[in-house]
Amino acid sequence: MNKGLQKLIIPLSASAILLGACGNSAPSSKDETLISSKAGDVKVEDVMKDIGSNQIASSSFKLLLGKILEDKYGEKVDDKKINEEIDSQIEKYGGKEQFESLLKQQKVTMDEYKEQRRLIEYQKLLLNEKVKISDKEIKDQTKKASHILIKVKEDDNDKEGLSDKEAKKKIEEIQKQLQKNPKDFDKIAKKESMDSSSEQNGSLGYVVKGQMVEPFEKALFKLKDGEISDVVKTDYGYHIIRADKQTDFNKEKAKLKSKLIQNKLQKEPKILTDAYKELLDEYNVDYKDRDIKNAIEDSILNPEALQKASQSSQSGQGLGV
Repeated sequence: MNKGLQKLIIPLSASAILLGACGNSAPSSKDETLISSKAGDVKVEDVMKDIGSNQIASSSFKLLLGKILEDKYGEKVDDKKINEEIDSQIEKYGGKEQFESLLKQQKVTMDEYKEQRRLIEYQKLLLNEKVKISDKEIKDQTKKASHILIKVKEDDNDKEGLSDKEAKKKIEEIQKQLQKNPKDFDKIAKKESMDSSSEQNGSLGYVVKGQMVEPFEKALFKLKDGEISDVVKTDYGYHIIRADKQTDFNKEKAKLKSKLIQNKLQKEPKILTDAYKELLDEYNVDYKDRDIKNAIEDSILNPEALQKASQSSQSGQGLGV
């Protein structure tokens, strides 16, 4: 349900032969020869045709963006923290071997993944500067929540959950218990909830508007801190929701702001493309190749194109960040 910021970052790609030739001394002509032989020469133009302008533009822009953001924010990013987060992910996915296998499926090395994580942190710093969100807006758009879920079977072959009638009966029994002893919510959630959050006494942490299904969200955002909802029906089953007190709001505020920025980017990708354009102007970027310039402007710096690319890449994301 969450839409990650990484969905809007240009994906890693490789066009090493051409980019190596176009390094510090970029060719002034596509006729420049990269390799010669008695059978014929391979020129810059030949490689560009084979790889494609969009692929070259994507890789070139990724490298350029990385250099600029590292120059601007490199000292503000904590590599130790990134490594600790990656170690946590490695543990989550069952160890280093399993984690690297998942990366390999995405054709990404561990070093490339770490670099991608740095790029994400740089980009967060850029967007924190460009997107202004007040504490009040964060509080209005987020709620800390716990819930108890009694699942309803999707069909007769579904081994999880109960029939609709049984699930409704069970949640109503739980509701009666909570009306007598609301302080038993955590204990009941741990014992009865048919959701992975039961391990945390039903806690979902902070919920951002747009993250949950509509009936759940509508009920949650009507509650005051500490209040417990009536029974709420969703496609998953029957819920009872509690709005938890936001005692750790200041500690979680930065993460919540990042999530709200992500939501804004999904709706308004122009925020990101405008930030890129300002950055390119600041660093006096000068394109040496017209085709690459056009491809970058048409695909990467075009809000509509970037949004389409983001949407199409969502199904291919194997590792959450």
